[in-house]
Amino acid sequence: MANHYDDATGVLHLDRVTPVIDALFGGFKLDASYPGDGKAYIAHMSEESGGSWGDVLEGLTALAAQLGLAAPGAEAPDGDEESPITAVLWQLARHFGADENEELAHLIEHYRFEDDADLQALFLIAACFDDGHHLAAIEFEGCWHCSKPRLFEFGGHGCYLSREVEVFRTSSSAREIGQGLREAVAARDDDAAAALIAREARNLLDGIQDEPLRQRVARRVALRLSESSGIDSAA
Repeated sequence: MANHYDDATGVLHLDRVTPVIDALFGGFKLDASYPGDGKAYIAHMSEESGGSWGDVLEGLTALAAQLGLAAPGAEAPDGDEESPITAVLWQLARHFGADENEELAHLIEHYRFEDDADLQALFLIAACFDDGHHLAAIEFEGCWHCSKPRLFEFGGHGCYLSREVEVFRTSSSAREIGQGLREAVAARDDDAAAALIAREARNLLDGIQDEPLRQRVARRVALRLSESSGIDSAA
């Protein structure tokens, strides 16, 4: 039998590690002193416990007690019974004045807080519960691997999360893009090749959170491509 692993390390870009950061990322082997210079180490190792929503709930519950907040009520704002983690999230949202944040409200009401904690969700929560940490970005990079040399069971993944942009990539996407582009080029299918390249560019553009800026950048990209040497803009 083969064993499968998914290990990753990364950094938080922030002013300092605060109780909110410790509550949200404490399960990720958080190290406030390394590597330093505005960065704090985080990791998720497949053979070690930590980094689950259970860890986050434990951290947030301790944070609420530390802030002197009363135990959360038994009902959500809409009157439905809520889970312990959604209850404490609403409690802290009110404390930090973020209970009217639509994006946070949608997360609390619709997200399934199960298994491993999601960095996108944690980043949003941290941004809304800013107690002086000023988390600016998360860099995270990892690999999946197998105890046996099985085909395509080794690879890597990475992400960059910030208020301004989000970028996700995996090593398997290189194979998928390469195969699709080769098939289009071998078939002399200009439209298919252009569609694939445009889709990849769109995926990157979609990571820009400011929609008007995203549209302006898209126009600039199109202009730069048309002006590049070797490209006939009239073709």
